[in-house]
Amino acid sequence: MNTRFAALFFLILPSCAFLPGRALSPPDPPLTLFVGPVTLDAPVTSSSDLYTFREPPSSETEPQLLAQLIEEVEVTGQRIFTEQLAHQPGFIVVPFSDARRLQTDRQSASRPLDAEALRLLGTEAQADIVVAAHIVDYGVVRWQYWVPGLILSMLAETLIVGAATGFNPVFMAATAGSELLTDVPFWWGGAYIAGWALRPVQVQVEARRVTGCEQDVWKEEALVILVPWKTLENYSPAERSRKEVQLEVNLTRALTEIAENAGQELRLTPCNQQAATTNGGA
Repeated sequence: MNTRFAALFFLILPSCAFLPGRALSPPDPPLTLFVGPVTLDAPVTSSSDLYTFREPPSSETEPQLLAQLIEEVEVTGQRIFTEQLAHQPGFIVVPFSDARRLQTDRQSASRPLDAEALRLLGTEAQADIVVAAHIVDYGVVRWQYWVPGLILSMLAETLIVGAATGFNPVFMAATAGSELLTDVPFWWGGAYIAGWALRPVQVQVEARRVTGCEQDVWKEEALVILVPWKTLENYSPAERSRKEVQLEVNLTRALTEIAENAGQELRLTPCNQQAATTNGGA
């Protein structure tokens, strides 16, 4: 088990390095932002991917329950992102309740809302920029993440057993097989052990200008994997082991990181500058 965490930290550390950039002054006058629907695009196929149940739901209730849980994640994400962007200086963010009301009026015609519907929402809200977010990973670990970690874990355990048994091929093969059977669920489906949670959440965001001229003005993404034990200590013992709590913690961390980056980077580009750049590259 220790090798799992060692391998995981080895994989995460390179992505933690960063070079501090020069923050821009807050927009003056402030920019009005409309936070559109947050969509859950992650490959979630079961309600158990999102929620900890005492008893697994029946096959009859599973489809409806899964749809309900997905909607709850999306609404929670939209609320969190709206609140975090509102904390950034230089932004006037359309309140969450107003955004939901406007969204509900148009949602019946198109779900998910297409680019034109989002533009109309932003115009109706008198916003300068419409921001859309997509949750592309939510709890289930994509193979690009867990396969390297699994390989490192299996290699370490097999070499340890090999060194202790004179590199007996039978013992080494048995160890590798055991690691494969026990570690695949850990790496692929996430885990909660020793007070730490492995619940990857990745969010991608696009911002589009809807006043003056329409153009994409900013893109950002954030990936968080581990839920630190210190964070989970803020919850009761019964809550901290629940999958939905751990996922929401990392969703909040990812959206907060993106909102802070937006406060430093999201600005309007003059329309004529965009045209000049396009013509110059032609």
